[in-house]
Amino acid sequence: MGPIISWVRAAGGWVRSPFGDLPALRADDAMTHQTWLLLAGGMALILSRASKSELETRFAATRQVYDLSRARLGKKRLPKPEASLLRDALHEIANLADPMTKEAGRECLMRVVERLARKSGAPAPVSSSPPTSTTASLTTGQAPLTATAAAPEREHAETQLDLDLLFERSNKLRGTVATARSTTFGPDS
Repeated sequence: MGPIISWVRAAGGWVRSPFGDLPALRADDAMTHQTWLLLAGGMALILSRASKSELETRFAATRQVYDLSRARLGKKRLPKPEASLLRDALHEIANLADPMTKEAGRECLMRVVERLARKSGAPAPVSSSPPTSTTASLTTGQAPLTATAAAPEREHAETQLDLDLLFERSNKLRGTVATARSTTFGPDS
């Protein structure tokens, strides 16, 4: 029995992830702020499951965007990554992210491109801002990663998701992740 207990307490057990501690998603936050929180939360989940070598090679841009987002969102400020860095991060997580994270990423990229266009004096690309009512419209179809490209035809109908349901699911996911991170297997955790 002693060897089994020492094996469980060995350093090879659960390791606490450095990707977490995001500000909570609240209903009174601006929609843009909520969108960045959704993107950062999705990135945190993917990064928390990656090995150290994957973080340095496969998810380098994602990690940079996440670090920038986490620092600025914690101060109630919007992240301002370079458009190319955000685009690279979205490509890195494209096959791993959930649909809400992908949609939030597209929205954030569009806003970054619009901000850069306004800054340079160029005409701003067409915006597809989400509705301001209590229902957010999140699409399940694929959208282009650049805001200036024409939107492809949608294969799926739009999904209407109530914000209350979004907050409830967000809080449940946050609780599940917090519970998983707080699970310990001995004094080394």
